[in-house]
Amino acid sequence: MSNDQLLKRIKRKAAQERKNLRDPRFLDVMGFLVAKGFLSTNLAVTLLPNKRLRVEDAIWVGTHVEPRVLEVLPAAVLRLGRHFDLDVERHRELWGAVELLRKRAQTGVAFLGVPYEKYKIWVDLPLRDGRTKAHSQKKVVRTFRLDPGALERLAKLSRENRCTATETLERLLLEA
Repeated sequence: MSNDQLLKRIKRKAAQERKNLRDPRFLDVMGFLVAKGFLSTNLAVTLLPNKRLRVEDAIWVGTHVEPRVLEVLPAAVLRLGRHFDLDVERHRELWGAVELLRKRAQTGVAFLGVPYEKYKIWVDLPLRDGRTKAHSQKKVVRTFRLDPGALERLAKLSRENRCTATETLERLLLEA
């Protein structure tokens, strides 16, 4: 390959890259992921924390513009599922990756070339939005039948500590 051909190829690639960086799919996906704290960038993107994304757009961005998107996508779908239009039939590979993360599997399959170990670490990443908990910190609902005397004692302890009955139980269990 001659130098002229190589230079033309590089210029075409750079022009395509500039075009992709202005693509609405890229701007929406990056704006959402940066706003939520999954990614950071030095590009000027509008933060879109309430955006609902198409999975196809996120995969396109990950394969054509920014590969880090594929790395964080399974964890983002698991933790912020309402923001994505995940469909079991159309997105089998992503669905499988999300299910592995949900089950906290130690090993798993790659997602579009990204090894399981790479996208697994994003599940417990603290996000900017304090309301969104890491997957390992999400509360699990359990029901217990307690003696009325134990309930009175629990209520008294929670009043003394100025916290809820649940927080009192958690403290007692962690101290034991």
